[in-house]
Amino acid sequence: GVSGQYDFDIGNVFSEAWEKTNGAKGTVILAFVFCIIIQLVASLVLSFLIRALDLGAIGQLIYQLLLMLIVTPLNAGIFIIGLKRAVEAPIVASSVFDFYSMIFRLFFVSVLMTVLILIGFVLLIVPGIYLSIAYTLAIPLVADKNMGIWEALEISRKAVTKKWFVFFLFFILLGLINFVAALPLLIGLIWSLPMSIIAMGIIYRNV
Repeated sequence: GVSGQYDFDIGNVFSEAWEKTNGAKGTVILAFVFCIIIQLVASLVLSFLIRALDLGAIGQLIYQLLLMLIVTPLNAGIFIIGLKRAVEAPIVASSVFDFYSMIFRLFFVSVLMTVLILIGFVLLIVPGIYLSIAYTLAIPLVADKNMGIWEALEISRKAVTKKWFVFFLFFILLGLINFVAALPLLIGLIWSLPMSIIAMGIIYRNV
């Protein structure tokens, strides 16, 4: 993957992902529901505590960091569900919780990634756009390969950079698909969200 010797044909990825949504939509959507519920509850509880403690401006930073701590393992779990479907492994919605065992490593890679991307945006925006795409595979690499924080960031960056513009185009198309799918009362997301997650798993598998 780091050498760029992998296949990334956007049409093939979407075609395979769409095919693999058959029989997987319910599981992926349920996993999403778990994530949304936990994020909403965590957000409400943290907001209440921050207000109660009256921490001022620093309270918002603490809120964001704690929410990231709670949510990042769920994001990793969603991604791995997509990867499992991509390799024809069994999937269950509850596996979205499997990565709380590495919560702090996932948290720190997410924090470092966010800081570096923000610095990139401050430096004339273009470096931030580059890094936001280049670090796409960092969290999955920690979850799937048990990599260290910097190792995962660098391997993701090096692998994605080989076909960065293809990744960039893919994410634009993915965003458009989900935007259009959400227009009819969010109903289309029943199909587009599982396809999106499985598509990411297919890309990771190929890389």
